[in-house]
Amino acid sequence: MLGGSGSLNHMVYARGFPSDYHEWASIAGETWNWTNVLKYFMKTEHMTDTNIVNNPELMVYHGRGGAIEVSGTNEVMFSIKKFLQAFEELGFKTVPDMTYPNSIGAGCFSHTIRNGERDSSLRALLNNANSTSLHILKDTFVTKIIIENGTAIGIEAVKDDKTFLFYADREVILSAGTFNTPKLLMLSGVGRSEHLRSLGIDVVADLPVGSNLHDHAMVLAFLVADNGTCVSDEAENSMEAIKYLYDRTGFLAKADNMAAYLPLSSSEPTVPEFALYPTCIPQFSPFRSGCLTLGLNEDLCTELHNLNQEYELVTIAAVLLKPKSRGKVELNSINPFDDPLIYAGTFSEEQDLDHFPRLIKMAWSIADTNYFRSKNARVIKPWVEACSNLTESAWIKCMSRAMVTSAWHSVGTAAMGTVVDGDLKVLGINGLRVVDASVMPKIIRGNTNAPVVMIAEIAADLIKEHYSVSRTGTNLNNMTIGNLTASSMPNISQPNINLADVIENNDMINSSLIEVEITNVEIITTTDRQSDIDDTVNVA
Repeated sequence: MLGGSGSLNHMVYARGFPSDYHEWASIAGETWNWTNVLKYFMKTEHMTDTNIVNNPELMVYHGRGGAIEVSGTNEVMFSIKKFLQAFEELGFKTVPDMTYPNSIGAGCFSHTIRNGERDSSLRALLNNANSTSLHILKDTFVTKIIIENGTAIGIEAVKDDKTFLFYADREVILSAGTFNTPKLLMLSGVGRSEHLRSLGIDVVADLPVGSNLHDHAMVLAFLVADNGTCVSDEAENSMEAIKYLYDRTGFLAKADNMAAYLPLSSSEPTVPEFALYPTCIPQFSPFRSGCLTLGLNEDLCTELHNLNQEYELVTIAAVLLKPKSRGKVELNSINPFDDPLIYAGTFSEEQDLDHFPRLIKMAWSIADTNYFRSKNARVIKPWVEACSNLTESAWIKCMSRAMVTSAWHSVGTAAMGTVVDGDLKVLGINGLRVVDASVMPKIIRGNTNAPVVMIAEIAADLIKEHYSVSRTGTNLNNMTIGNLTASSMPNISQPNINLADVIENNDMINSSLIEVEITNVEIITTTDRQSDIDDTVNVA
């Protein structure tokens, strides 16, 4: 769909933390340090969450007037209030802003919601684009990047069972995502030479494409409790639906996802390494289908479904935010319509498991807090045959390995520093950039949607800077176009300029961006590219 994952995600607005971007800067340059990326987060943001807007200390880190609304609410659901109280009992500080870089704790996220509807990059940016240069082909499947003599010159695509070639005046920009970006690169001869040769693909550039795949590792802990926490009154639900359909108000117009961030140690109290995300599931919910979709054991899903006929379920997602384990993406075949092979690599580094006993026990301890104890909450430990007869900590590690699932935040398969440079250009290939989550060299501590928008904003400025394009036109200071040199602006005095030479030597001229004054021009038409001359002269 248009808009990528931002058109189907849970709309959580998270950025990661300064230490994430210090890592990026050490790998790819200071463009990616915290101070710089913060400006781009703020550029697209229109913060309306009153928990933040009314706090000057927090608003230092937020923007107003950007394209994407970031909203929040003081009215949280009853279950969220009880979860926040439980985390307070467990020693967590309640924080009003989950993106605040100077303090972490438990709190509700802000969300990309405007007037009760999703405010994705599609709706806030693409749908509002006002450009005669932007053309979108829907239902069109890109099969290959055309690379000649080390330069990307276009793409091959299929639409309505017909193959088309589209050529680029300047660059090809690849934004196919963490799985399909490496797939397209490899199909085009950019990747690990051993893998490409095994499929008979000519190697254009030997780069570790598809390597470095990683994701937040997520393990679910389960509680059951007496009914009354997840408010699910049929009449109330119907009224909320009526409110939403009538004027986009009520609880269905909001989201109040929450989490609790945990540091690795007291020496870095503002750097989260783990997170707990609680959810309350009302009695008689269609839980089993979702459980199976996660890939969990069928017996466990059936057990939880049966318990849900009598009790409410509480799931707590225990998430490792900075995994060391790495997987890979490889080609399944040379057929572009075959899905790539995805090897998650989760827990391939044993140390990623080391902290899960502490994390799962913390999740279980919610059952021992005052409110949930009053609801007779108890832990449900899934039966995993391979994990029997183990000590509790060893059992938790074994269970975690058996039940771990994706958090849908996969990154890193065309990483800065190994596949692309700090300007997001593919190493060794001219005219080819990557702009999506695959360029993240290391995953950030949080949801990845807002950081991808930030990457796109930086990429736009990098591209404009590369071609000396500013928002108000082209900066031609000290820039050479063919044999036309602009050493000073706004006056250019260069005799005997052959405009044909300028054009013949510069296929990359975009005349609509040239804002200079040229006087006393003698037009010598020594080329058959008359239309290009006319365009350039008209602008001049």
